[in-house]
Amino acid sequence: MKTAIQNGKIVTYTDTISVQENHSLIIEKDIIIDIVPNSEVGKKYPDATTIDATNKAIFSGFANCHTHFRLTLARGIFENESPSNSPPFPGLPRRPLPEISKEEHQIMVLLGAIESIKSGTTVAMEVAEGIMDYADELQKSGLRLVLAEQISDRISGSYGEPGKIQSDPQKNDKGLEKMSNLYSKWHNYDHSRITVGIAAWAPDMNSPNSLQKIRSLQDKLNVVSTIHLNQLWGEVQNIKDNYGTTPTKYLEQNNFLNNKLVAAHCRCMSTEEEKILGKYKSTVSFNAAIAARRGLSPNIKDLEEFGCKIAMGSDNMDENMIVVMRTGMFMERVRMTDGRNPSPNEAYQWATHNGYKSLGISNAGTLTKKSKADLIIVNLMQPHLTPQTDIVSNWVHMGQNHDVESVMVDGKWIMKEHKILNLDEEYIITKANEIAAKVWK
Repeated sequence: MKTAIQNGKIVTYTDTISVQENHSLIIEKDIIIDIVPNSEVGKKYPDATTIDATNKAIFSGFANCHTHFRLTLARGIFENESPSNSPPFPGLPRRPLPEISKEEHQIMVLLGAIESIKSGTTVAMEVAEGIMDYADELQKSGLRLVLAEQISDRISGSYGEPGKIQSDPQKNDKGLEKMSNLYSKWHNYDHSRITVGIAAWAPDMNSPNSLQKIRSLQDKLNVVSTIHLNQLWGEVQNIKDNYGTTPTKYLEQNNFLNNKLVAAHCRCMSTEEEKILGKYKSTVSFNAAIAARRGLSPNIKDLEEFGCKIAMGSDNMDENMIVVMRTGMFMERVRMTDGRNPSPNEAYQWATHNGYKSLGISNAGTLTKKSKADLIIVNLMQPHLTPQTDIVSNWVHMGQNHDVESVMVDGKWIMKEHKILNLDEEYIITKANEIAAKVWK
């Protein structure tokens, strides 16, 4: 069966972003097979089910290139307990995340998934330890997912904490086994809606041996990799103290940098490090909302100029990619003291097309013929989105999550007219509140 989304403003991207009006998007199975004038739909596709998108826009869905769904549990708390940005490190400690059961863990993860969908996300890379415990529940959301099992072999201490970095080889080997098992069960699941990546935690959480083994596994499996890189100034000092170099050089020395690497954060970098990362054509996940909360930001336009691809991620507590996209544009304008750059079109591209490409998902992240049918429908009949002189600029500057009416992934609706279709939203919100009240008591 074919679906024709008619009468909406279709935001397409090839080399540039453009808006097609008086056209219909034709979808068959999981693919956009055509974009035709409205007048031709009945002739070319008489059997298509039609959806009227009058006064609406059809955008690409967001690609969240770095998130931890479980950390919705810490919402309202961890945002105000950031690590120190100046010595002595690590500064005032953040309270630990409470221990919760496997079933409670699943609820918090699904809470994050619901928020993601409602704000227009269509693909997310989940970075965590023990993903096998909740992968089956998470995939029921209908989201496109990249599941990146994260490992560390540091015996004691956390990222950004000073001290000698000692390795536990057995811990590393167990982590590699988890990565391989996750890959065997979930990679290319459901016609490749679910894929698997691999993750090192951070330069000061992974020994040279750990980084080299993870990279070898990446080459064997041919998947994307990720790491928290130059996240904190305490991390930078820690690598200097232990290895006499910078975090990015440390990764280069251990063959970890490559063009399938998504480096999260990159907000405490020297120019030399930015050039090194750009040399390998790695992606930087610009996690703008959490960066603002931390009081730090990467040099995005510099990284881009040196060869890095820029994508975006939500990271902790907040899964709203509309806020991430807007905050990223604002923060970079403030950093550059430039009220025109980056443009809304650039920020939109970072948050959609670039993210898909960085996650290794081909033919997706843009509404063009032969692309995957991952899209969102946005109601433009809102005071804050009017007048509709430039709908992409409006969406980046003023968009809100309740503007998102419907979300499609792989040609299937996962939210329709604000209703989450695959998960029980009310139940999950109620249970999440009960869990948080109990464990933070």
